[in-house]
Amino acid sequence: MRSASLHASSAVSLTLMFGAGLVLLIGLSFLALMQGGSLVAWSDIAAAPFRPETLAQAIIETIRAPRLSAAILVGICLAVAGAVMQTVLRNPLAAPDILAVTTGAQLALVIVTLLLPFYVPSLAATVFGGVFGGLSCLMLGGGLRAPPVRLALAGIAVSLSFAAISSAIVLIADDRASGIVLWSAGILDQTGWTKVATVGPAVAIGLFVVGMMARALDLLGLGEDSAKGLGITRTVTVLALGASVVLAGAAVTLGGPIGFVGLAVPNLIRGIGITRHRQVIPLSALWGAVVVLLADVTAQWLSAEGSSIPTGAIVACLGAPTMLILLRFARIGQEQRPRALSISSRLPAGILLAILLVASAIAVVLALAVGDGVAKTMAELAAVFDLRAPRLLVAMGAGMLLAGAGVFLQAATRNPLCGPETLGLAQGAALFSLAALLGGLLPGSFGFQLVAAAGSFAALFCLFAFGVHRTPERLVLYGIALAASLGACGTIVVVEARLQATQALSWLAGSTHARGMDDVAALLPWLAFLLIAAVSFCSRLDVLVLGDDTARSLGLSTSRTRFAAAAMAATFVAGAVSSIGAIGFVGLLAPHAARLLAGPKHARLLPVSLVLGAILVAVADMVGRSIIAPRELPAGIVTALVGAPVFALLLHRRRS
Repeated sequence: MRSASLHASSAVSLTLMFGAGLVLLIGLSFLALMQGGSLVAWSDIAAAPFRPETLAQAIIETIRAPRLSAAILVGICLAVAGAVMQTVLRNPLAAPDILAVTTGAQLALVIVTLLLPFYVPSLAATVFGGVFGGLSCLMLGGGLRAPPVRLALAGIAVSLSFAAISSAIVLIADDRASGIVLWSAGILDQTGWTKVATVGPAVAIGLFVVGMMARALDLLGLGEDSAKGLGITRTVTVLALGASVVLAGAAVTLGGPIGFVGLAVPNLIRGIGITRHRQVIPLSALWGAVVVLLADVTAQWLSAEGSSIPTGAIVACLGAPTMLILLRFARIGQEQRPRALSISSRLPAGILLAILLVASAIAVVLALAVGDGVAKTMAELAAVFDLRAPRLLVAMGAGMLLAGAGVFLQAATRNPLCGPETLGLAQGAALFSLAALLGGLLPGSFGFQLVAAAGSFAALFCLFAFGVHRTPERLVLYGIALAASLGACGTIVVVEARLQATQALSWLAGSTHARGMDDVAALLPWLAFLLIAAVSFCSRLDVLVLGDDTARSLGLSTSRTRFAAAAMAATFVAGAVSSIGAIGFVGLLAPHAARLLAGPKHARLLPVSLVLGAILVAVADMVGRSIIAPRELPAGIVTALVGAPVFALLLHRRRS
C-alpha cells in the first residue's frame, strides 16, 4: 500500500515537472524572440519560419532564433552533463564547472583563439580542454571515489589556476580581447546559425549515448560493488564521463563558461524524489534549458541600450545560494572539524631576520630598477624613482594588509585553506568599490574606503550567518561560490556602466598602475590599525588556534574572539582592495610561508607574514610591469598564477 502511494506521488511529481517545464520553456521562448532593441510582433514570429519579408522577421531568423537555440542547447548540455557526473562519481557536488571541465574548455579556446597561428575547430579545443581539466581535478582530488567536498575543492583549485592563465592571456592580447572578456563571462550572442549547426551533431551524439546508458547509470548509482556484480565495467564509467565532457565542451563553444546549471538542476530533480535516469535525464535537459533561457531573457531585459549583460553572470549570481542549499541539505558525507593549526618548522631568529632583510632589500631594488626598462645607473634610477616609488609603497602596504587578513582568518577558522579571496571577502569589497566608483567617489577617499569595508563585511556576514563554517572544506567551498556570485555581480556592473572591459578586468584583478603618494597616505591609517591589532591580538590568536575546548579552559571567549578576528580581517581586506583592487592569494600564501619560517606563534608569525606579503606584492608588481612591457600585467594576475597552484598543493597535502 505504501509502495503504491509512493509510486503515485512520484508519478504526480513527474507529470507536474514535465508540464510546468514545457509551459515555461514555450513562454520563455516567445519572450526571447520578442526581446531586444527592435520590436517584434506576434505576426513576425508566426511568419519567421517562412521566407523573411520584413526586417523584424530577418532579425528573428538571423539573430534571435539562433540565440534562443543556443540558450536551449547550452541548458540541455550543462544539466545533462551534471546529472551524469553526479551519478558516476556519486557526488551531488559534481558538475562541469565544479570539476574544472568548463574552465579547461575555456582555457583551451582562449589559447587557440589568441595564441595559435593556425585554425583549430572550437569544439575540438573545448572537448580537449574539458578532458584535461577533468583529469587534473580527479588526479588532485583522489580519483573517482574521492569524498564529495574534497573533489569539488580540487576542481575549484584547478579552475582557479586555469582562470588565472586565461586572464593573463586575455590581457596580453589586449587588442583582440574585448570579445573574449565578455564571452568568458558567458554570453549567448549569435550572428547566424554557424555555431549551432557546428555543435548540433556533437550534442545529438552525446545525448544519444547518455540516453542509451540510462539503465547503466541506474546501476552505477547503487554503488561500485553492486554495479560490478551486475556487469557494469569501468568502460561504462569512462564512456559516460566522456559523453558529459563532450556536452560541456559544446556548451562552452556556444555560450562560454556558464556555471551552476549542471550543479543545481539535477539536484533539484532528485530532490523531489525522481531518481530513475530515464526520467532524470530528460527532466534535467528540460529544466536546464528553462534555467538558461530564463537567465538569458533576464539578461536581455536588464541590459541597457547598447550593452549586453552576459547570461553566465546572471546564472552565477545564483551560485552562492545554490551551494549553500547543497552544503546544508545534500548528503555529501562528513568532513573533519576544524583542527589546531600546527607547523613545526622554525628558523632561528637571527637567520630569519637576515633572510627577511635580504629578501626585502632585493624586492625593493628590483621594484625600483625594473619595469618597462631596467635602470642600470643611479641617474636612470633617479629618473624613474618618482614614478615607481609610490606604487612600490602602495604594493607593499596592500600586501601587508592582505597577509595580516590571511593570518587572522586562518586563526579565526583554524582553516589553512582560508584567505580573503577563497572566502569572498576581497570580491565583496571589489564589488562595492565598483559601485562607489560609479557613484562618483574617488579611490582613496574616506567614503570610498567605507564602501569597500561595507562590501567585505557583507561577504563576511554571508559566510558566518548560515552555519557552513563548521567544517573547513565546506566553509571554503561556500566561500568560493560566494566569490563567484560577487564576481558575476561585478561583471554586470562593468557591462551596465559600459566600463572598458580589459581595464575593468585589470582593476578587479588588482593593479598598482598610476598610484601616487596620495594613495600611500590613504593606506597609512589602515596600516596603523593593522599594527595595533597585531600587538593586541597575538596572544589571543595563539590560544584560539588550540581549539575551542582548550581555549575556553584557559578563559578565552572563543565566539567573541573569533568574531573580532574575522572583523579585523575584513577591515584589512577593505583597506587593501580600496587601494589596489582585489589582488588574490597573498592572504593565503604569506601566512603559510611564514609558518614554515617562523613557526606557529603569532608574535613571530604575524610580523613575518606582513613582510612576506609586502615582498610578494612588490615582486608581483615588478613582474607584471616588465614581462610584457610596455603593457602591464596586473599584479593580481601574477599572484594568482602562483597562488592557485599553491592552493592546489595545500589541498593535496591536506588529503595526504
